[in-house]
Amino acid sequence: MRQYTPLALIVLLAPLVFSFAIGQDIFIPEVPQLMSIFHTSPGLVQLTLSLFMLAVGAGQLIIGPLSDRFGRKAIVLLSILLYALASLGAALSNSIEVLIIMRIIQGIGACGMMVSAFAIVRDLSAGDESAGIYSYLNGAIAVSPLLAPIVGGYLDVRWGWRAPFFFLSAVGLAIFVIIFLRLSETLKEKHLNHSLKGTFKDYARVLKNRQFVTFTVIASSALACFFTFFSVSPYILIQILHVPETHFGYYFAIIGITFFLGSMMAGKLNLTLGITKVAILGCSLFFLSGIIMMLWTLWIGTSLWSFLLPTAMAGIGGAFMMGAGAGGALEPFPDIAGTAAALLGAAQFLLATLVGTIALLRPVASNMPLAIVLSIFGLLAILLVLPYSRSMKVEKQKRLMGEAV
Repeated sequence: MRQYTPLALIVLLAPLVFSFAIGQDIFIPEVPQLMSIFHTSPGLVQLTLSLFMLAVGAGQLIIGPLSDRFGRKAIVLLSILLYALASLGAALSNSIEVLIIMRIIQGIGACGMMVSAFAIVRDLSAGDESAGIYSYLNGAIAVSPLLAPIVGGYLDVRWGWRAPFFFLSAVGLAIFVIIFLRLSETLKEKHLNHSLKGTFKDYARVLKNRQFVTFTVIASSALACFFTFFSVSPYILIQILHVPETHFGYYFAIIGITFFLGSMMAGKLNLTLGITKVAILGCSLFFLSGIIMMLWTLWIGTSLWSFLLPTAMAGIGGAFMMGAGAGGALEPFPDIAGTAAALLGAAQFLLATLVGTIALLRPVASNMPLAIVLSIFGLLAILLVLPYSRSMKVEKQKRLMGEAV
């Protein structure tokens, strides 16, 4: 098995997690106009976002155990091909129904790439080191909001709504070549318990672990809020604040910049402060961002500043939550990292899909849907991580007393 330094591993795996993000973000500037292109309803257009996320989440429950059974490389290569072909199919769609189906298949491919990347990190590292690597990989995800909406907006204006999907197909094929040439198999021992009963036993083992549940809720809360931002931002910026479509990406990039900076900071802080303290800090920033956005909106209404500045704070807090959340959730499961990563990813994306869809059940008229989501899930994460932190301190004290005796 080839040896990788942490930096080499991050560089190699970053395109896998980046592909999920760009698959969602490059498409966002087109969302408002798809209703007139396909003569359809806002609800069906929203399904192109929500079902993509649902496929990414639910697909991991199947793909994670398969990667434990058959190895990481075979699964990730198959997933990349699926992503590239579905992107091509989306570009050639002639109805909203076909586009929705292609987006679902594209999501399945993206989920295979992501769960494999996270499992590979756990194959090769653990604890605070793995949390640091996850944080840097989240930094790769953060590059997408910086670039994808800008690229998508200009591709759409220059060549039409199909152009971003042709671009995604080309990106997928390029990643396939890189992974085929540079990635070696990282799974040391394949998990041969592949029966349905055995899979359920593995899932039950993971779900009974308090550390997994605590850190999964933290990471899931962050992604749910980010997806809500992705869902409401085109309506707030383009329809309410009248930002030109070609300029949308520059405002949207605020969340990408702060998430990227937060991910870089988290990569260092996880090694110095530890996962739990970084998670507490991130949850606190997240909760405060929601409260500030809510009060600011009630005071002066929806504006660029009342939308973007609290969102920037949430970007940093969310980066802390997602890096620490992934590292903490997967740390107890070195033997079934693919299965644990699948449950983590499924929880994140299923919650994100549910929350984002609920936020758009009524027409978006202000910042309040996003402010409410940030406040609720920031508080939920705090209420989970603080008792966990106290219990860990108590266990550590008992262990030290036992060693002293």
